[in-house]
Amino acid sequence: MTKLALEDHIFDLLRFVADDLETAQTPRERFDKSRGDGPKDSPFSQSAAELHAALRLADGFNIDQMISEYRALRASVVKQWVAHHRSLADTDIEDLTRFNEAIDQAVTESVAHYTKTINDSRNLFLGVLGHDLRNPLGAVSMGAQWMERSGTTDAKQAKVVSEIKLAAGRATRILNDLLESHTLVLRHSNPRYKDRERRCGSVPGNRG
Repeated sequence: MTKLALEDHIFDLLRFVADDLETAQTPRERFDKSRGDGPKDSPFSQSAAELHAALRLADGFNIDQMISEYRALRASVVKQWVAHHRSLADTDIEDLTRFNEAIDQAVTESVAHYTKTINDSRNLFLGVLGHDLRNPLGAVSMGAQWMERSGTTDAKQAKVVSEIKLAAGRATRILNDLLESHTLVLRHSNPRYKDRERRCGSVPGNRG
């Protein structure tokens, strides 16, 4: 992404922040936003912040670099704001507070979208890995076992067959361990996975 494209996208973020500042909010909404928990149905959370995360991820930014942009944006806006307001009125302090809340909310939404995209990509990769590798590994293992049972008078061939069988077995165990570890992560972190597992376990014939 070019410098001009980066700057143009900052304008989009600032427009959404400005819209957020002009939107009335209750004390409860303010408290939630101060913790980075803004309304889930707000246009701010669904467009600018998530789009920012998606674009930065697509352009190879890591999460620290993405967050540093918000830090730089916050510092630049506050610096220029203070420079143009030698004496701050109550409304200025209110606006500064809401600006910081809006940036905090944007950071939360961007980080959530960034990590969700990474997790979804990892889950897809592991699914493809488990499906595409299990079949060829099974074929290699079965072929080696068949050759071993068929017998061979050549000692070198017998050694090669034995090594193929051992290597296929090790690769299968590594794959199984990887997928089992991934399943445990899903079981502890994804409520939908827990619910699906519970419902499947309640079906007759699927228990113990």
